[in-house]
Amino acid sequence: MRHEYESIQMREVADHAGVALGTLYRYFGSKEHLFAAALVKWGAALRSRVQQAPVLSADVAGQLAEIYLRAIDAFERRPQFFRTLIAIESTTDTYARDLWAEFGAVTRGSFHAPLAAFDPEQAEAISDTLMQVLHGSLRAWSNGTLTIDGARHRMARAITLIFSPPPTAS
Repeated sequence: MRHEYESIQMREVADHAGVALGTLYRYFGSKEHLFAAALVKWGAALRSRVQQAPVLSADVAGQLAEIYLRAIDAFERRPQFFRTLIAIESTTDTYARDLWAEFGAVTRGSFHAPLAAFDPEQAEAISDTLMQVLHGSLRAWSNGTLTIDGARHRMARAITLIFSPPPTAS
């Protein structure tokens, strides 16, 4: 995906793929369905890259930081993927919603790996919190209210806060 989601037409996709428009619609009932499938493939590639180039940090916080920062780097390289993600997460297309859930499971698996030794409930809470920080930071970056370095800083700061002793009141 090299162009912005909003500007891409199904006819252009069919032409680029060398298939009839009807054939494209036979497999993907809507633009949201098609792009949700593309997100699943992209998420699986991210997971594969994490598995092929394991994190180097010895501690959980460092491992999480590496993985989340890799994700931010991936979105920086392909900012249109995040904007597509935003469009797909609110779709009413049931096939696209199913693929959205699959994308979430695939990506969650990549981010969740360092937490495998934790109590499952704690791991889930940490993962949910970090995913919200990632999503919020990328959304702010995508709409121009935060730099990509600011997004990296927010992510690193959230991980540090989670794995540090609680701050003391002054």
